[in-house]
Parts: sequence; C-alpha cells; structure tokens
Amino acid sequence: MLARFPLLSRCLAALVLAGVYGPLACAETGNEAALKTAFLFNFFKFIHWPVSTDAFSLCTTDNDGLGDSLDVLESKTIDDKPIIIQRGVEGKALKNCQMVYISHTENAAKIIRDLKGLAIVTVSDKPNFVDQGGVIGLVQKDNRLGFEVNLDTANANGVHVMAQMLKLAKRVVAQK
Repeated sequence: MLARFPLLSRCLAALVLAGVYGPLACAETGNEAALKTAFLFNFFKFIHWPVSTDAFSLCTTDNDGLGDSLDVLESKTIDDKPIIIQRGVEGKALKNCQMVYISHTENAAKIIRDLKGLAIVTVSDKPNFVDQGGVIGLVQKDNRLGFEVNLDTANANGVHVMAQMLKLAKRVVAQK
C-alpha cells in the first residue's frame, strides 16, 4: 500500500528512523533538502564518537547545499546537547567537525582522503559515495530517499554505527 504513496512512505521512514516531531517532521513532507536534513539529525542519534563533546558539530562544504532546512537543527538537541551548524567549511577546518555533509559539487575523494582515520562521519548524496570511502551515502531509488553505510570506513575512523541504524540501511559495506 505504501508503494502507492511515496511521499507518505518517506515521511514514515523519517519518523521511524528516530521519531522526529514538530516542525522538522512537517517541513520534510514537501522538500527533499528537509528530508535529507532529517536524516542527518537522526544519524547523530545512532552514531557514537570516541570522545564525548558538549555539542554535536555538523559542517557542510558549501553555503547552501541544503538550503534553509538546516536552520531547523539549530533549535534541536540530542541527549541535551545542541547541534552546531557550520556552513561552507573547507580544508583543515573540517577536522573540527563530527559530521561533514559533502555537497555534490565538491571533490569528495579529496575530502575523504583528508579526513581518513579521523573520528568524522562523512555524508553525501554523490553517487557511489560509500564505495569511494565515504561513511554514509544518501541514495534515492524509486523516488525514495534512503542511505548506505560503509561500516569499514566508520570503524577505521573510530566511530561506532549502532545496529539499529545498520538495519535501516539500504546497503552496508563491510568487508573486514
């Protein structure tokens, strides 16, 4: 039945992923950028970093790749920790981020190389992102947004992706 209602399916998937309520849930219904933002928010809930911090840091490699949808996250908390959004971050400054959203216009291979081995989760909607060494790839199939996880890269970077998230992934890359 949900196959006939792809928008409803996407909303339910986002809600099931981590129980997003209020304005974030409403905003995602008509907007792909808002849905991607909801996924980013929820990823923080299912990933553990080796060092605890007072806030979660989400950086983007461009200034407007996800538009205004990221603004919603600035009022959200996870485990009483705020989410700090930094846009247009590049070069060595990316090493201060916990999660980096790489725009489809950026050189993902170079960024992945520069961040290799650091406790940073790289996310992008670029095709084959996890096959290039990215941690999480946002993928769209049959007009539905999902995600893939490169567990080998996550482990090599020292971050732990919880089993609940891996079960929801469309594909998990794990060779080791």
